[in-house]
Amino acid sequence: MRSPKTSDVIVIGGGIIGCAIAYAVAKEGLRVRLIERGEPGREASHAAAGMLAPQSEALHEPRGPFFELCRASLQLYPDFVAEIEAVTGLSVDYRREGTLFLASDFTEGEILAAAYEKQKAAGLTVEDLTAEDVRHLEPALSGAIQMGLFLPEDHQVDNRKLTDALVLAAQRQGVDLVTGWPVLGLVREGDRVVGVRTNRERYAAAVTVNCAGAWAATVDPERYPSPPVKPIRGQILVLQTRAPLLEHVVHSAHCYIVPRRDGRLLIGSTMEDVGYERRVTAEALLRLLAAARHVLPAIEQCTFVEAWAGFRPDTPDHLPILGEAEPGLLIATGHFRNGILLAPITARLIVELIISGRTSRDLAPFHPHRFRPHTLNEGERET
Repeated sequence: MRSPKTSDVIVIGGGIIGCAIAYAVAKEGLRVRLIERGEPGREASHAAAGMLAPQSEALHEPRGPFFELCRASLQLYPDFVAEIEAVTGLSVDYRREGTLFLASDFTEGEILAAAYEKQKAAGLTVEDLTAEDVRHLEPALSGAIQMGLFLPEDHQVDNRKLTDALVLAAQRQGVDLVTGWPVLGLVREGDRVVGVRTNRERYAAAVTVNCAGAWAATVDPERYPSPPVKPIRGQILVLQTRAPLLEHVVHSAHCYIVPRRDGRLLIGSTMEDVGYERRVTAEALLRLLAAARHVLPAIEQCTFVEAWAGFRPDTPDHLPILGEAEPGLLIATGHFRNGILLAPITARLIVELIISGRTSRDLAPFHPHRFRPHTLNEGERET
């Protein structure tokens, strides 16, 4: 009989990536333990805006392996959401209205025109809008708007509702949640990772998956190299409207505005390399409010609800880290601005690695070993 401290898979990190993986692995009949340093879903997954937007993310360069990974994940989203809602009975407010990009001067218009040409050349669905078209879609927008682009195939979800639902789905699938105890190191036998240690216990597993987000590099601090992941702070503020002001996600040159069904508007976001300094700053809020007011003047009458700061897990090339780092250790982190979007495809690929050792997509562009220092071949020498 196996020890209760032994499982088939340990997942480190209880954000949307970790919960999606834990749920998907448990569906395969494996025993899964998820270890979260705090409360599941209360870090980057809680602080995000929930945009599911491959085209928006790659507005000016809609090609390449990362773009295709994002598109593939969005294609999984309808079934992913339907399954989680069916398992839990919870709605996650999945919406498909599309995304609107705005230009309010000549320079911004030129940038959007160039993006339109690139999107069309890539065979993507995009609409070039006049100022009149923009205000027909969104009457509350400012008269300063001169043109826009509409991306009808970008979606959004309430990321907090989705993450909460995934935590519940994982529990209902039999995942053992261990919360409030950070992983302090990995346990090895020979060259293989065989578990983890916390302040409280050691836990054993055949496979460990590091999904610790912005804290991924702290999981095994005595081992080099750690995943090169660092936190990038983002600040968002929330306003409440009396009546809905927007139907679509809106991007200007200086902010985005995400409407929720309950009348809230999420306005974001900053990109700050400040370490783990979790502060909401007046400077950031003033800048975001000014940018939002420029395109949506009616926010002056809205009620301020809250503001927060969260940490995106960033990597040197801003791409996720997916794959086997060493025997017994997989990594699924570094999703930066796209953790919500990439949850379904990440879960699928990690399950494939655990079950068969192979994946249905080429993970070479995202492999952990891409950050290893260059090894000199025989006969080479440094200059």
